[in-house]
Amino acid sequence: MKVINPPYATNLLDQFCTAYNTRDLNGALQLFTQKANLWGTGIDEYRKGINEIKTQLERDWSQSEKGEITLASEIISSPDDPSWAAAVYNATIYIDNKPHTFDHLRATIAIAQEQGEWKIAHMHASFPDRQQPEGNSFPVG
Repeated sequence: MKVINPPYATNLLDQFCTAYNTRDLNGALQLFTQKANLWGTGIDEYRKGINEIKTQLERDWSQSEKGEITLASEIISSPDDPSWAAAVYNATIYIDNKPHTFDHLRATIAIAQEQGEWKIAHMHASFPDRQQPEGNSFPVG
């Protein structure tokens, strides 16, 4: 049996950010497996399957005029296991023509092969809890 090594997931994470910034719905969706799941930053943002991911992206874009996700740290992965990647981003979202900047957006993906192509099988994005003081392990203080 021939083992096919996946491309680094870092490439797919970078491609997703580009598609998100340009609001390329088809480009973003083609990066995901059909059964992928996405955990977003909102409490209600747990999406299962490509149709729910499409709904989430459409919701994001309907609530803003423009979004810019920019890399704040290097995208990391492991040379021993290139099937995952993580990075910290800054996001600037324009709502009513006003920029709203959110820093420390954490993103992680895992990839899997589907019909001979490597795609995103899981994506998770979150922000740190602002109630948690720096240096503390829990958001109580």
